[in-house]
Amino acid sequence: MRTVGSTRESTWPRIRSAGVDLLYEIGYDAMNTRRLAESAGLTSSALYYHFSSKEEFLFRLLSDLLEEIVDDLDAQIAAAPANDPTGQLDLFVEILVKWHVTRHKETFIASIETRSLSRERHDEYQRLRDRFDIHLHEILKRGAADGSFTLIDTTITKSALLTMITAISRWYDPDGPLGLDEISDRFVNLARRMVGLDSN
Repeated sequence: MRTVGSTRESTWPRIRSAGVDLLYEIGYDAMNTRRLAESAGLTSSALYYHFSSKEEFLFRLLSDLLEEIVDDLDAQIAAAPANDPTGQLDLFVEILVKWHVTRHKETFIASIETRSLSRERHDEYQRLRDRFDIHLHEILKRGAADGSFTLIDTTITKSALLTMITAISRWYDPDGPLGLDEISDRFVNLARRMVGLDSN
């Protein structure tokens, strides 16, 4: 029986929030749909309005997050001056750091639990993730081409930057001494040094 007053649109955020907490606290293997339903205040059968399996839930959760990040990158980088790779690099780093700090539970889950996806869903997820890899690769190429950046290797630099930023979700403590602005500034300065620029 559907919970009174619930709809697909209003119920999914509740399921998503409950699932994020469970996945962060106990992991994908220990989570089951019954426990997820209880945490979301729903019956188990109500979950099937939204997904048909635990893996489908994980895929939708990870895809939603990644689409939000990519949409943010697409919009903000498109609005930035195309002839300013340094400004675009700063912006790229600031955006990704923001997501990994403000949504640290979800980005932590993404860093750990993509391994739980089937090959087909993992490949689909990776194609979406490749979109923000491409953003950074193109910024680095433009900066190297116009002499703004000094790169030993574009692909290695891209991978090192992404690894550095996405690792935030593994160590960030929201109760720690560093807030978003401080972490963002430090990562921008690190990124600048990696491409041969002076810090801010």
